[in-house]
Amino acid sequence: MHCDDKRTLFVLKENIEKSWEELKESKFNEVKLKELRDALIEYFDLKKSLQ
Repeated sequence: MHCDDKRTLFVLKENIEKSWEELKESKFNEVKLKELRDALIEYFDLKKSLQ
């Protein structure tokens, strides 16, 4: 795995963690839930494509 790929995965993981915290703070607002779902999809799609 290239270092740029590792950095991208790290940034996406941070985005997931941020989205999760925002979702909890919003009392599981539907919009925040969609943002978390999109972040997870993006992370796992990239991770899968790198394997």
